[in-house]
Amino acid sequence: MQSARRGFRHRARERRFGAIGLGAIGLAVLGGLAGCATDEGHLTLASTRPVSIDARDLRDLDFEKLPVMRDIEGSHTAVTSVLLIPTFTGPHLEVAVEDALDRGHGDLLTRAHVSTTKWWFLIGVETLTVRGNVVDLPEAQ
Repeated sequence: MQSARRGFRHRARERRFGAIGLGAIGLAVLGGLAGCATDEGHLTLASTRPVSIDARDLRDLDFEKLPVMRDIEGSHTAVTSVLLIPTFTGPHLEVAVEDALDRGHGDLLTRAHVSTTKWWFLIGVETLTVRGNVVDLPEAQ
């Protein structure tokens, strides 16, 4: 009878420490999935393409009739570290702007909001996101 009680206590202790160990592993995983999001700022105009914005050209444009795609998002993602060793690379703003222009089929990004998101778990990943309105300018004659 006493050995049966001892066996019961032993199994109960194993279950308790097993649950504690599982909880510790869970907390370690959640702690390792750390990350943050940062608002980097706003850009009035952005483009990676040759765009003429001379005063003479702007005077002739009818901004009310230009095709505009609103709330277009472009992004660029890069691995920034592997096992805490930096890769010395990061996402590039020009790639994110080009992605937004491609998605919006235009030449100029206006009222752009720039933000970054970073997270880590054995590797570090950073994403730079640009969101704004894409304007398709008429071809120069």
